[in-house]
Amino acid sequence: MASKHPEELFIALLRSAYGNSCRRVVNRRHRLLASKLPSTRALSVLRNSSARTARSIDQLEPGHGGCRGNATAATREKSTKSTVRPPRNIAVLGGGITGLTAAHYLARHATNAHITIYESSDRLGGWLDGKTVDIGQGEGSSVLVQRGPRMLRSGATSNKYDDLVLYDVLANLDLQDKVLYPEGAANSRYVYYPDHLVKLPSAEPTLDNVVDMIRSYFTEPLWNGCFWAYMYWRQASSDPEIKRAQMQTPIKVKTNKRNGEPIQNIVSAMLHGIYGGDIWKLSAKHTIFDRFWYQDRDPISDSLLWMARKEWSVKNDILEGPNLQHVIKMAEKLRTKNLLAFEDGLVTLVDKLVADLAGQENVTIKYNAPVTSLANKENYVEISSTDGNGGKYDQVLSTLFSGQLARLTQPANALPSLAKTKAVTIMVVNLWYPNPDLLKANLGFGYLIPQSVAEEENSECALGVLFDSCLETRPETPGTKLTVMLGGHYWDNWTFYPSEETAIQMAKSVVRRHLGIPESEKVTASAKLCRECLPQQTVGHRERMTKAHYELLGAFKGKLMVAGPSYTNIGVIPAMRAGFDAGMRMAKGHGPPWFRNDEMGHWSYYMSWHRAQGLPEAAPDHVGSTGLEWATESEHDSMWTMEKTAMYFRQWTPEDRVWTDGEGNWKSEAARGSVKKELDDSGR
Repeated sequence: MASKHPEELFIALLRSAYGNSCRRVVNRRHRLLASKLPSTRALSVLRNSSARTARSIDQLEPGHGGCRGNATAATREKSTKSTVRPPRNIAVLGGGITGLTAAHYLARHATNAHITIYESSDRLGGWLDGKTVDIGQGEGSSVLVQRGPRMLRSGATSNKYDDLVLYDVLANLDLQDKVLYPEGAANSRYVYYPDHLVKLPSAEPTLDNVVDMIRSYFTEPLWNGCFWAYMYWRQASSDPEIKRAQMQTPIKVKTNKRNGEPIQNIVSAMLHGIYGGDIWKLSAKHTIFDRFWYQDRDPISDSLLWMARKEWSVKNDILEGPNLQHVIKMAEKLRTKNLLAFEDGLVTLVDKLVADLAGQENVTIKYNAPVTSLANKENYVEISSTDGNGGKYDQVLSTLFSGQLARLTQPANALPSLAKTKAVTIMVVNLWYPNPDLLKANLGFGYLIPQSVAEEENSECALGVLFDSCLETRPETPGTKLTVMLGGHYWDNWTFYPSEETAIQMAKSVVRRHLGIPESEKVTASAKLCRECLPQQTVGHRERMTKAHYELLGAFKGKLMVAGPSYTNIGVIPAMRAGFDAGMRMAKGHGPPWFRNDEMGHWSYYMSWHRAQGLPEAAPDHVGSTGLEWATESEHDSMWTMEKTAMYFRQWTPEDRVWTDGEGNWKSEAARGSVKKELDDSGR
């Protein structure tokens, strides 16, 4: 019988999600807990010796019931309400997308604090950087060039809920109606191997695409060994080699047992495009292939997926936050989209974040103020900067590259684990040609270059080329616009890098050889060196972060937190998730829940489900006072398996868990009413 009350639809969806989908989780986790891998002896000693320090640190944090956040949500809320916090001075180091997002949430939710952002340059946004370039064709002749990410990939096929943070920020900034969804040529991608472009298969199951895929498979060396690689990944492997594998493994070593050529050719190209990294060094568990890593270690059926418990936490928080309706509409619309951007790429996002922060009374932005040192004093952290206007702060959040942070902290060598971390440097070269037909044979997003390409085909150390003129989201002067990425791990240990002029010549040489663009073509060019822009999460990353957690506690007594791609996933949306986690943890003084509707909602059903299963009625505090609490937890405790169909906002989400149609319109007033009822009950 159909429900007569709108709110019952919402309640039914929650019950279904927590009951049916997660029932298998408990048994699965109980089996896994019995097989937990022990930590090393050295790590155990370090953990034990630091336990007292960690407990004393957490006692200093208002409203925080413990280092691991084991207090129940009710206890946390009661503690928070009964504790009057003194005014705090908080510093955010770095004005990239992680720092901007963290400051965005701090400004809104740390109402007893003043936030100061330290930025070393004359602009905010970090590697999200676009500028207008004069192309010399008369008054008003200019084009927009991007020196960093210009589009975002939706979370439609992800096992993470990082994308919900993006939608929440967009709603806060009133940008939800400005989002564009590039399609067409933007979905065509290429790999350069061995000496020409090879188009990758399209996700669209049309007859032409199927025929093209079959023809390519039987004629292109790029696909050698792919069939057996596919069969390997499909099987529920019980290979004893895998079971004996170390917790951290280089991607190539991890997968080279049965499918070396696809890894050398296809996977290394993908890693060049995302990380600029070396397949021999990157950790499989800390890249986009983390799901394969967990599937290898503990195989599960295709109907299940591995998910970190913290993903359930962020989903609950965002869906009980102030932007519930807007987030649902955006998230469900993006179930069927691959990409999103604005008319100017991602410049609008940065500009609106900056303008919003500039309008907050509790925020100060310091431009051209590189930090030169951080030192822990008895009751504060002292920051020095080149402009001579440092300060004393109760808490500091660093979003800088971890190696740079280690160089800044005093006394020297206070954070040796962070000092061991590495990042690659990339030169971004923008080329604009007046000739609009230079890509007519290869329209698409661009191409990536694997490590297996012969040196004579890539002597310039190029990582890939983006076809920007195929990706335009606004009217532009006709022409061919390219972005060439040089360097990455190829430039590891280089003392000197090519000048901008030299890099432009190198980029022109790459596109001449790969795309047939002659030197004689007129071109407008610019280049930018991005030093240490992509942190490399190499083998042993989790162990380094575990040690770094205790080093931060020992050196700064809980007053220094870290966040960003040096520690968690690389990418714009993961960086925003890191900023959200750090900002809310610092603002509230405890782990999630950060938004909670006691009457009904996701957190209430999460807690009641745990109570019914005899599990602790608490959410994990994966952030902690250092930002690295997650690294100290057992991986088995922090992960669980769940039914894929239990996830909201994904391609595979069943229609009975969807509130809107494909364009973000509410299916019915009952669906909208079920969400509105939750808002009304919580006073929002």
